Amino acid sequence: MTSRQKNWPMVGFGFAVACYVLLSAFLSGCESVPQPAPGTQGPSAANRSNDSLRAAVPSFIVEVAEDYNRLFYREDGWTGSDIAFSLSLLDGRILWLFGDTWIGKIREGRHTDSNMVSNTIGIQQGLDPATAHVEFFHGYKDAKPAAFIQPADGIGVFWLSHGGIHTDSSLYLFMSQITDVPGDTSVWGFRAIGIVIAKVTNPLDDPNRWRVEQINVPWAQFDPAGNEKVFGMPLLREGNVVYLYGLEIDKAAGDRYLLVGRANVASLEDFSTWEFYTNGRWQPDFRKASRLCNHMGAELSVSYLPRFKRYVLVYTENGLSEKILMRFASSPVGPWSAPTTIYRTPEMGWDKTYFCYAAKAHPELSRQDDELIVSYVCNSNDFWKMAADARIYFPKFLRVRFTGIHP
Repeated sequence: MTSRQKNWPMVGFGFAVACYVLLSAFLSGCESVPQPAPGTQGPSAANRSNDSLRAAVPSFIVEVAEDYNRLFYREDGWTGSDIAFSLSLLDGRILWLFGDTWIGKIREGRHTDSNMVSNTIGIQQGLDPATAHVEFFHGYKDAKPAAFIQPADGIGVFWLSHGGIHTDSSLYLFMSQITDVPGDTSVWGFRAIGIVIAKVTNPLDDPNRWRVEQINVPWAQFDPAGNEKVFGMPLLREGNVVYLYGLEIDKAAGDRYLLVGRANVASLEDFSTWEFYTNGRWQPDFRKASRLCNHMGAELSVSYLPRFKRYVLVYTENGLSEKILMRFASSPVGPWSAPTTIYRTPEMGWDKTYFCYAAKAHPELSRQDDELIVSYVCNSNDFWKMAADARIYFPKFLRVRFTGIHP
């Protein structure tokens, strides 16, 4: 049992996620980034980057995707979670990856008779949210709900926060491994110790029968000062190349930066073949990877818009903010446009302890070539307020419709 579990019954690592996000936001700093006027309308010419090397910026309109919100609001069983990465399986179904998850009931707008586990998954059938079905899966320990994937070495927990990819041979899920800091009984008494791949060799079978092998990723660096450089977000595939994005936290600078690596899809497990983008070229040392842009969130997405021939980066500003941002590029490595605010989450105005994070796009859900579905999560730094308000702590969705492109 962790120190946080001793202090907050049923919390597990649930409250730790909130604290982790707060801490990450603190490390990323709050330096202001020039932004276009807030609202749901896309950027005007005055708001676009003057850098001629950067991609032209598509215009867009944003609306709340109530159909997807209804799909993920549940009052029995799986009743809420964060992270919410999605990826396509080869048979057309959508795999969802979640973090700390409520398992139990919602009654009168609050969680009751519930446990919280550190990760779960969901399998979605159908792209129309009005008729789609999502089945959720978690593990068991001593006949009680437990994480779907648990560390083979018995140390800490996994957060399914880095996405995944389904190749012709296997499913690869990239996970953060989190553990307690010995002797630290505060809510900050935990740390990331590495990135681990869950390799599933039979991903089209019932998830309860998945055969999972755990593989440690060597491209993760942590130091006592709180600086981090971590790779392992397989967010984009083009042909046989997988782009594996990374993040760097520079505590002295108070910022978090986007990095990028790549590997051949057939050799994901051969880490010696991974390359990292540095000053316009690819080289084998992850420690030399160039910073592509700053003020990143702890979670993000990179997607391709074929209609506009643009890549789009979606994230929460600084990891913890009411602002959901987009950047655009003509290449998976950038250069990226200036950030544009596409949405301000209203939940942060509901209570002073509420915060929003985990913004990312889900291109697998798009049913039209001018559409991109985006999700985010709202939480509270007061665990009991989160437990008492079922309006928060489950994925909320937006529908972005691109209407044109500015040269």
